[in-house]
Amino acid sequence: MKAFNPVLVACVWAALMCGASDIARGQVEVSRTDLRYIDEPFYIDALTFADRNSPRTRLDVFAHVGYELLSFVKKGDRYDARYEMTLTLYDSNEALVNEKLWTEEISGLSFDESISPDAYKLSQKSIVLDPARYTVSVTLRDMETNKSRRIVRPVLVPDYTAVEFSMSDLLLVSRVTERGERRSIVPNITANVGNVSGAFSVFFEIYNRLRMDTVLLVTNILDKKKETVSVQDTLMVLGPGRNDALVRIDHEKLPLGEYSIILRAFSPDSTSLAAGEHVGYTSRYFSARWEGMPKGVDDLDLAITQLRYIARDEELSALEEAETTEQKQDVFMEFWKKRDPNPNTPRNEKMEEYYRRVAYANKEFSHHLEGWRTDMGMVFIIFGPPNDVDRHPFDVDQKPYEIWRYYGINYEFVFVDQSGFGDYRLITPIWEAWKRADTWGRY
Repeated sequence: MKAFNPVLVACVWAALMCGASDIARGQVEVSRTDLRYIDEPFYIDALTFADRNSPRTRLDVFAHVGYELLSFVKKGDRYDARYEMTLTLYDSNEALVNEKLWTEEISGLSFDESISPDAYKLSQKSIVLDPARYTVSVTLRDMETNKSRRIVRPVLVPDYTAVEFSMSDLLLVSRVTERGERRSIVPNITANVGNVSGAFSVFFEIYNRLRMDTVLLVTNILDKKKETVSVQDTLMVLGPGRNDALVRIDHEKLPLGEYSIILRAFSPDSTSLAAGEHVGYTSRYFSARWEGMPKGVDDLDLAITQLRYIARDEELSALEEAETTEQKQDVFMEFWKKRDPNPNTPRNEKMEEYYRRVAYANKEFSHHLEGWRTDMGMVFIIFGPPNDVDRHPFDVDQKPYEIWRYYGINYEFVFVDQSGFGDYRLITPIWEAWKRADTWGRY
């Protein structure tokens, strides 16, 4: 794989800084909305457990809101923020089932605390439901700016009374604190374990109406290709009825990527283990990303391939020649470390901006090709959002076309939909734009 012309590399780096906060949704528009919605620190998790007071099922919805997402107001030498949360639940017919509205307040922070990428507030709400399929919608509204964000997720609420042995959903654990016999669990709602050292834990409940006194828990970790990367066994003593379970999972050898946990329960006193017949089953997804890695980057090999717009030939060769995953990770991070505008902070703004543009291109320009590989995706990643867009989708006797204008380099790109199926191809020579890279400066 060959890298692009060095002039292009300089142009991309300059564009990453000059247009770092310009983006629009849907199609590329003339807008000044930023890219953060692709990688913003707002997460939810929706988990089910057997209700303690009825034969129904309890749905616990967690919301993780990063401080850097909020607008803090200075009061004296401290900073405050307020936001509104709305939890809405719909059934399979899109009928409203339940809705909860509440306000969260954060007060008395220092300036550094208010902008810390590691600081967040966690909310939890519970709803008791009949078993069925539902849709959960969580809306966050900043009460200072009135800007809203929403996450929608389908959820299956099972009937834990239908069988004699069952297990709840898995809750990823960020931290466990024990004081005597009292144990406190802090949930990990981001579903990322890459920043957790050593091992991470999952919490769940076991509903034991079989009156088994012990159970063998077999935990499989599967990668994105559904291949097993690790297996571990845990023997657990059970009591009748509800049991709390906490299983630690070693993840130090997991490379960057998306994974799933498959946790099965076997009776160690029967032939079910040899036959592979489990008495209970639960699962969930998670990811492993190290500190500073953008949210959308979950495949190291693909992330390296996507560097072709900015990497030099020798840099790509070094990445391709790395013999192990660990070496490849080290070379990759060194590549970005050299380009970090603020090396004293854990974030790398240029890396974040680059992969946000890649994520946006994939979201908006994909058809038979991934969006980042298309002509529109390429131009967007290199130059950012255009200053002006001129669309001609229905002109008589002409194929659909678009013109993207960039005032900073005094240049326009023309894309024509040759097939009529939204496959816009660049017909403007891009070399002239590369020659004008000095307009934005060199990296």
